Amino acid sequence: MNTFFEFLYVPFGFLFRILFDFVGNYGLALVIFTLFFRILLLPSAIKQQKSSAKTVRMQPKLKRIREKYQDYAPQERQQRIQAETSELYQKEGYSAMNGGCAPLLIQLPILWGLYGIIRMPLTHVLNISKEAVAALSTAVQELPKFAEQSARSAAYIESHVISNIAEIIEANPDLVEKYSEAIAKIQNFDFTIFGINLGAIPDAGVFKAWGEATTEAKLLVFIPIISGLTSLLTSVLTQYRQKKANPNMENQQMMGCMMLSMPLMSLWFTFQFPAGMGMYWILSNLLAFFQTLIVGHFYAPRKTIAKLMVDETIYRRSYENTKKVGADIAED
Repeated sequence: MNTFFEFLYVPFGFLFRILFDFVGNYGLALVIFTLFFRILLLPSAIKQQKSSAKTVRMQPKLKRIREKYQDYAPQERQQRIQAETSELYQKEGYSAMNGGCAPLLIQLPILWGLYGIIRMPLTHVLNISKEAVAALSTAVQELPKFAEQSARSAAYIESHVISNIAEIIEANPDLVEKYSEAIAKIQNFDFTIFGINLGAIPDAGVFKAWGEATTEAKLLVFIPIISGLTSLLTSVLTQYRQKKANPNMENQQMMGCMMLSMPLMSLWFTFQFPAGMGMYWILSNLLAFFQTLIVGHFYAPRKTIAKLMVDETIYRRSYENTKKVGADIAED
């Protein structure tokens, strides 16, 4: 999976490096990075809001079609409902695929690009040579304390170099002269936010040994929890607005499951990856919450539906005229 998405690491790393060089702070660069991509997702959010209003507008019409054929035999009923529904979609210029999973699909490349930046900060943020990264990575793995790390932490070897640069220098003085520029960059690089190492992975096992856990380990486990809560907050707001726009909304049980599935996924996801991913997820959730409020204000369902009614009338007349012209040509 990592290899498949590696092509994203270079452009995302280049963008992040520009931000980091400009602001001089990794945490602030991460905030700007998240804000930038959330703004890019704004048109998709507006489109989804309009699509949601269109769906509300279509529900009574779809319900009438189902009621129209409720006394037919099951197979014939299904065929007639599908045919008339397809005709309705064409007439209204509606697609059931609008909105949907598009925002999530757009976010996946962003998440994997960010993953590369957080997993390999020496390569993609500090722009340190492959030779220096390889030498320092080998040196950190030779430290006695590294043997105590979990197996999966080997994937985040570059963050271990940052955290243990003092020990690396002490154990390998010859590296200082050979890679002095790279080591100076690392020594001046703050890979933390609120005192949390963004390359470290939260460990749920901390809850079992809370009294013995370090302060950083305790802080780390709050990142997935906050991530799940902020995701739940956004999901609750989204479902509230959907119910308000469409009180007779069907599949409310399914909507309830979806409302819980995203926060649970967010909670699980941020326990599997470095803290930097969790921080991005939290920031993105908070920005999504305020974005939902703002988009909901300017594209309120009633206003949007009113405009849709005008657009539908124009589209329907155009569709009927085109169909009529086509029929006239066929007769000639």
